[in-house]
Amino acid sequence: KAIRYENAIVLAMKMNKKNLELAPSKETGVMVHKTYNKLGKVSLKIAEQLKGMGFGVHAGHPLMGQALYPALAVEAGMGWYGKHGMLITPDFGPRVRLTAIYTSIENLPFSTENPHAWIEEFCKNCKLCVKKCPPKAIYKTSEVNTDGLVKAISTKKCFLEFAENQGCSVCLKT
Repeated sequence: KAIRYENAIVLAMKMNKKNLELAPSKETGVMVHKTYNKLGKVSLKIAEQLKGMGFGVHAGHPLMGQALYPALAVEAGMGWYGKHGMLITPDFGPRVRLTAIYTSIENLPFSTENPHAWIEEFCKNCKLCVKKCPPKAIYKTSEVNTDGLVKAISTKKCFLEFAENQGCSVCLKT
């Protein structure tokens, strides 16, 4: 209800692999927050440029927005959902942070099929992120809410761990 435009430009920014391998650590937490900060600045800059060109725009915040960014990225054909509910990309795996710029632009390229759907079957068999998750926040079997939304994690458990342990991110390094 808070999103004014039907279309979105989805942005992904890779995270530093060396820092992510240290998770959970202060170095990882700093890197995660720097990535969110840089991605936020990039999305605002693009939104300002589009607005200057006469388009309606609304930049979403990289650290939680009005929409589920992994779902938008899957719709854009950028990757597929991992067992942890995060996007897994062909080039960087789950080592990305996402945001979206909602816009009035009508002729954006839309993906009609996603070549990365094989990741779903891979994740059903791997489950390494489920085993390694410190607070056991990743569900072994995803839950479906009454509104049809699929939940992969307990956000309460995950966010608490994220807040207490320097950004956690253990599920992204596995």
